[in-house]
Amino acid sequence: MQSPTADLRSQKNDANVQSIQIMRGIASILVVLLHTSIKWKQFGNNAFKEIHVGGSGVDLFFIISGYIMCFSTDGRQLNFIRFMGLRIRRIMPFYWLTTTIGLAIFLYNPSLVNSSGGETSIWASYVLFPTGAKYLNANGWTLSFEFFFYLIFAVFIYRGTDKAMRYSSIILLILVALSPFFIMDGFALNFLTNNMYFEFVLGMGCFYLFNRKGLRFASGYGIALCLTAVLLLVAEGLAYVPEIQAWRGFCWGIPMLFLFAGLLSMEGPIRRASSSVKTIFLGIGDSSYSLYLIHPFALSGLARLLKHFNAVSNPTFFVVALLIPTIVLGHLAFLYIRKTTDRLRQERDDPQNAGR
Repeated sequence: MQSPTADLRSQKNDANVQSIQIMRGIASILVVLLHTSIKWKQFGNNAFKEIHVGGSGVDLFFIISGYIMCFSTDGRQLNFIRFMGLRIRRIMPFYWLTTTIGLAIFLYNPSLVNSSGGETSIWASYVLFPTGAKYLNANGWTLSFEFFFYLIFAVFIYRGTDKAMRYSSIILLILVALSPFFIMDGFALNFLTNNMYFEFVLGMGCFYLFNRKGLRFASGYGIALCLTAVLLLVAEGLAYVPEIQAWRGFCWGIPMLFLFAGLLSMEGPIRRASSSVKTIFLGIGDSSYSLYLIHPFALSGLARLLKHFNAVSNPTFFVVALLIPTIVLGHLAFLYIRKTTDRLRQERDDPQNAGR
């Protein structure tokens, strides 16, 4: 029987690491639940205030990203331009598409975009430049953090994954250490020193421990880590302490680290398991990026539809009526839009192996 470490090392790309795909599915569902609760609150009901911990799905995505940047570049000859070109071609086409949808809605009726308030910047939306204004796709702010991490990682990637991992971690930890000194000193400094960058370091640390040092847990320990993560998040949800947001890189990053390490350590058992639940989460994981970017528009439209038919009185029905169709729409967007852009990208990056 293969060890979890061997199971990880045998994979050729991150889409084949089933524990990662499941975590992507979990992360995207958490974020959708958060925004569903926000829609419910806009109707004057705060019944789902505990679901604010759904925002921790973003923190899980950042840990996954730190790990995957190491995993996907390991053993490859890359430089700054090549690495950034691959990142841009993988991430930006579908984001630009959803941003353009947001622009069309914004031009038709600005109040329909970012209905929770705040200034919306069109130019910043397309280039992901953090100005403090909101983007046409409300979730674009997380991509600004992602690309800042990519830029730092890309500077050192010509020296190999290990050096890029080491120096990126050092720089990000220094920035995070400076964060307490810049909390009230403007958006730019807050962005550059945000403690959420700690989560990318956690992901890179997991790559070092699992893939370089061969760390592995027995399945029982992996399950215990996952349960600990759930209990911590439930406690934070019930406590509902607004100050958590100021330290979310730690308050949500640590529970998500436990979840990440727990599930990653169970890669072998997960691969050998056969269940409909696993299949569903793998499917959502495959379409997680599409779901993540399309769901603000889907939730807004569905919520307005329910309000039109006076079907917003039952909180459980409201959540189910928004969550399930949104997941389906996200998967359809993946199947018929994202996969097409990915295929075109692969043909450009590696025309000899395209379609294999």
